[in-house]
Amino acid sequence: AASADGNAPPFFLRVQYEVPDLTDGSNSADQMIDDDNKQTQSQATIITTKQSFDASNCPAATIGLPPSVEPVKPDPGDYSYSGMHDHGPLPLPKEGGQFAQIIGFVDAAKKASDRYLTEVIEKEKALAPPVTAEANQQHKRKRK
Repeated sequence: AASADGNAPPFFLRVQYEVPDLTDGSNSADQMIDDDNKQTQSQATIITTKQSFDASNCPAATIGLPPSVEPVKPDPGDYSYSGMHDHGPLPLPKEGGQFAQIIGFVDAAKKASDRYLTEVIEKEKALAPPVTAEANQQHKRKRK
């Protein structure tokens, strides 16, 4: 909807992550016992991270092909924009505008999410106890 002065309202995208943050188990108050396998586990606390994406920190997405790329017929199963249809070149898409800005926000949010979750995974791997061959054998025997 347009505002009273005829200008479109500013667009933005806000993202909130709520991820368990595992402690290293050094504090006994943070530990709990799992009765099924009698192992000590770290208790999770929730870390909330908020990010905002708008025109000040995200460029509008390019919808079509960059100027130096020629249209080619895509491989079967490739649904990205190629500039070519089965029967010849497609008309150039309209660039810019509100949808290009929103797509830019989503692209930036996806990249930020990938970076953030990679950090979380790497932190969890660093805190996890090493898995031994004996532990793997015990797990396999339990599954049978």
